[in-house]
Amino acid sequence: MIQAILLSILVVAICTAIHYGTLKTVSDAIARGGNTKRGRHLALTVGAVTTAHVIEALVYTAIFLWAARGLGIGELNVPGPETKDVGIMDYFYFSLVNFTTLGRGDLNPDGHLRFITGIEAFHGFLMITASGSFMLQVMGGKVPLTESG
Repeated sequence: MIQAILLSILVVAICTAIHYGTLKTVSDAIARGGNTKRGRHLALTVGAVTTAHVIEALVYTAIFLWAARGLGIGELNVPGPETKDVGIMDYFYFSLVNFTTLGRGDLNPDGHLRFITGIEAFHGFLMITASGSFMLQVMGGKVPLTESG
C-alpha cells in the first residue's frame, strides 16, 4: 500500500505542476495580447486546457502501467468470464474515463491500483474544476493568475 500512496503523491505533484504551468503560460499570453482578442484568448484557453488534461491522463497512464507491470501491485481487468489482454491503449482509455470522473466500468482495477484510481478521479475533478474557473474568468475578460486579474 505504501507504494500506491507514494505513486499517488508523485503523480498528483507532477500533474498539478503541469496544470499550473499551462494555466500560467496561457494567462501570461493573454496579458500580453491585450483585451481586444477575447475570442482568441478563449480558443487558446480551450486548446491549452484540453492538451493539459490529455497529458495529465497520459501521466496517470504511465503510473498505472508502472504500478501494474513494473511493481505488480494491481492490474486492470475486463469484467466478465472471458479473459482479454489489456493493452497500453486500454490503460490510457481507462485513465481518461477515470480522470473525467465518468467511470464507465468496462475496465476494473484491482489490488492497490484501486487506490491510485480513486486519487486520479478526485484529482481530475479538482483539475477540471480549476480549468472551468479559469475559463470563466477568461470569458469575462479577466486575466487570471495575474495581479490585475
